[in-house]
Amino acid sequence: MKSIVKSLSLAVIVAVLAGCSASNTSTWKRLANSEIDQKSYAVAYSATAQTYQDRVNESYDIESFMRGADDWYSKKVTLPIEQIRASLLNRMLDHNVYAYYSGVLYASELQHNATRLSPKCWEIFQPASMTQGIYDAMIDLQKHKVRDDEYLNNGTEQMLHLCVEQAETDHKLDKATNAIPKSKGKSKHKK
Repeated sequence: MKSIVKSLSLAVIVAVLAGCSASNTSTWKRLANSEIDQKSYAVAYSATAQTYQDRVNESYDIESFMRGADDWYSKKVTLPIEQIRASLLNRMLDHNVYAYYSGVLYASELQHNATRLSPKCWEIFQPASMTQGIYDAMIDLQKHKVRDDEYLNNGTEQMLHLCVEQAETDHKLDKATNAIPKSKGKSKHKK
């Protein structure tokens, strides 16, 4: 009887530990190279490398940061950004929660910056490729081996070109819409 209880206790402990470690793994899946959108990846990688330069060290919790970014792009974040920003300013958070909220806030800011040029610019981006670009940049920052190559430069240039094109199209549509005279409503005829 003792051996059965001991075996069950050991099984429960192993299951609990496995559950705890599974909750710490990243929820996003790495894309195959053929699935990566070069433009989205390049913008995310370059922006992340520039933003987090000198801020990512060997102990930075990249996995929690990435869960936050991925949750933002997957529309799993329910808290308002202002509340998340206030929580980060408080700084009375565990390091993994702080890293998670930092990832959410960073992904939100990247998306917001894309919509500044044109509200429709964000539709050009592929969130899964953005997430992978952010992750790769964070890992490279941690290793002190940040890339600056033709692949990234070409992808960033292509995305900028597409967003500027979209902004010009939006501007032309706005201009055309404003040029159409507005009807003054139904005319009333007196008899």
